[in-house]
Amino acid sequence: MGKKLERVMKGDRGGTTSATSQETSDVDSTKTPEPYNCTGDFEADYVELCKRAGLSEVPQVVQRPHRPEPPPPPDPKEKLEEPTSPTPVNQEEAPPTTYTTSNKFDYFRPKVQVELEKPDDKKSMTEIYIRGWKVDQCYMDVFRLCLPVADKLHTIDLWNVGLTDNTLAQFSAVASQCLNLRTIRLDGNPVPGEGFHQLIGEDSMIVSMSLRSCKVSDKGAELIGKALSTVKTRNQSLCVLNLNSNLITDVGAQHLARGLRMNRTLLILSVANNAIGDDGAKHLGEVLSRFALTHEEVVERRKLISEKGTPDIRISPIPRRTDSRDRPGSQSSSSQLDKSVVKSGRASSKAKKDKKDDKGKGKDDKRKDPHRG
Repeated sequence: MGKKLERVMKGDRGGTTSATSQETSDVDSTKTPEPYNCTGDFEADYVELCKRAGLSEVPQVVQRPHRPEPPPPPDPKEKLEEPTSPTPVNQEEAPPTTYTTSNKFDYFRPKVQVELEKPDDKKSMTEIYIRGWKVDQCYMDVFRLCLPVADKLHTIDLWNVGLTDNTLAQFSAVASQCLNLRTIRLDGNPVPGEGFHQLIGEDSMIVSMSLRSCKVSDKGAELIGKALSTVKTRNQSLCVLNLNSNLITDVGAQHLARGLRMNRTLLILSVANNAIGDDGAKHLGEVLSRFALTHEEVVERRKLISEKGTPDIRISPIPRRTDSRDRPGSQSSSSQLDKSVVKSGRASSKAKKDKKDDKGKGKDDKRKDPHRG
């Protein structure tokens, strides 16, 4: 009887302990984790944020591979040493130095390739390359937190990553927070809404953008043309725009040409391998030469110059009539009038002085020659 009671008591104690541990685990699971502060080390921040987001597969962060440098050419001054012993016939050849080999499936595994300014400093990331795997909303949320902290990041290359309208809009917001970002390549990312113009707004600092094989149509070309410039706004940073291998026709080329009318920054525009014919090429060629501004463009340009207060613009010194219905002359015009009056007064006084000097000279001549006249 006593043994049975002891067994029952032990079972109750075990049940109490398991219930307490279950309650503790429930409390820990419901407890919100502390927010993570990014340190600037992209690899560490990226891995930690992916774990917190619950991502089962985290692509590895590796340094971008480079082609190995060829060995230096032999010095002709140095004499080649002749081998003293004969070389064996079955000796294996040395591995090549012009390329590197990797695992069979290692090339196709998703990776995040980075370029470091200093190989030993992981906080010196300058470029990031993602190629051939889908960057969905979860990964974009991770990049939204860790990319703006990378102070030296200037290039982002996302090739064939399956961007959507939502992820493209979020990426444009992330790009605006990267202060030193200057180059964006989104080749092979057809987006239904074609919202690539969000990356080159009026306040954008992007210098080079590539949209090759993104299925940009006339609709996207119109949005890009309006982002380049309108009558009232214009982009002042983009220098290189690559629209190679898209679906732009003569209509889209006309939209691009209209966007180049007020843009004075873009230097290189590639529209190769599109459906542009003679009409579209004509519109683009007209923008490259001198052309006359429309009345609306002239008015808006004068407004812009007046708002900036450009010192090159001088107010006409012609005085206004008192009975004119136009606005009265400004202070600068009255000062111009005062200056003209002062100049005329100086000129008249100088003329009088010269006249007196001539009279004085005549009298002196008469005094010297008494037999004259």
